[in-house]
Amino acid sequence: MELCKYCKEKEAIKNSHIIPSFVYEWIKVTSPTGYMRTTDEPNIRKQDGLKSALLCLDCERIFSKLEDVFKKEYFSKVANYRKSCPDVLDISVDTIKCIYIMAWRALAYALYFPKENEYTDVEISRFPVLLDEIKNAIETGGFTNFRTHAIPCTKEVLTTLNLPKVPWHMYERSVTAEPRVWDNWERFVLYIQIPFSIIVFEIVPNTDDPWVGTQLENVDKIVLNDIESVPDYVGALVNHFYKAFVDSNDEISDVQRKKMTEDIEKADPNCGSFKTMKKSW
Repeated sequence: MELCKYCKEKEAIKNSHIIPSFVYEWIKVTSPTGYMRTTDEPNIRKQDGLKSALLCLDCERIFSKLEDVFKKEYFSKVANYRKSCPDVLDISVDTIKCIYIMAWRALAYALYFPKENEYTDVEISRFPVLLDEIKNAIETGGFTNFRTHAIPCTKEVLTTLNLPKVPWHMYERSVTAEPRVWDNWERFVLYIQIPFSIIVFEIVPNTDDPWVGTQLENVDKIVLNDIESVPDYVGALVNHFYKAFVDSNDEISDVQRKKMTEDIEKADPNCGSFKTMKKSW
């Protein structure tokens, strides 16, 4: 029996998401096919995102309530094909907690369900302590040990930050959550991407990194016009994941490519995905 990795008391359910399930539902609803594909298995059509035996049902329910707040207060305002992103986004304590929950899930998944990675044994040995510190922040609302940054992916913000001008689907329709550790703990971040947003959770911050206008702790709103700079590694990670997408696209079989074409031909011409495809810099 797999125990819940959060409370460590009750049995974990098998379908605990790393990224909130409503994100994947949004992608499917706004997709021309109703399916998703991932860069690691591009020839398999999927109905859901990454899941594992991470949380028990009780912990999942507690987290879900906070994720509902994040969806209402932040996600639905930013990931919206009908309305432009507001110039000012209110940030509540529960919204910040939800981002900490995503960070906790992503780091716990890397620890308990490891795939091929380049983490050293020393680095991995520190993950449990860091998970406990994130858990304490979630439960107490004490956000002093970490820094969280949100980058709403509007054309104006991305241009100001000089982030890569890759195809728009990388900013508006991508999902990932991955820990990134620099040598000698120069920095350690969780890079989280959800539709229309990049979120960087600094576990070990680097004080030389030029974040301006993005941090969520100790504020009750972020103003898009105040977002002025981010570290260069953010753009490097955008390019990294775009390359992974291009490589995976090359691996799609003729059979699957034909299915994709047939699905697209039958799709609603006004679906959100087509709007992203038509978008230019």
